[in-house]
Amino acid sequence: MATDDKGTDSIALKVRAFRPSDVVSISEILRDSTEAAQWPSESHAKLAATPGGVFLVCETITRLVGFLAARQVADEAEILNIAVYCDFRRKGVASTLLLAALDNFRRSAITRVFLELRESNQPARALYERHGFVPAGIRKSYYRDPTEHALCMQKKLTDPSH
Repeated sequence: MATDDKGTDSIALKVRAFRPSDVVSISEILRDSTEAAQWPSESHAKLAATPGGVFLVCETITRLVGFLAARQVADEAEILNIAVYCDFRRKGVASTLLLAALDNFRRSAITRVFLELRESNQPARALYERHGFVPAGIRKSYYRDPTEHALCMQKKLTDPSH
């Protein structure tokens, strides 16, 4: 179960691995999430099938509501994309996905996790900071449409309790 940040609504959430049949739902989530990286639909299955690829989806009883894409190389991981339907934001979906990914990384002996986000994306930054990510640098003019710097963040994974 996950609750929103105010603790008022409770919805049952399940995280599972991506299935090729999820592509249509993921495309709909991306259309609803203009701030997320807009990947072509064939990229999802390709990442999921790649060694080190991590592609998790989050669903309620009735529908898929969010996803997280990442990759692992050696002892490091990078979160590549995370998106949640607008109607399901601030209900614990992104946190549920992030915690599941971090658990997956720990089991794979990952020691550091990296990600980038638009400097203006304060809700995402707050989410990552709540889960122990810290700023690690800036990539100048990294994003397009509109052009914007990327804030690089990282989290060290030292043991399963963090």
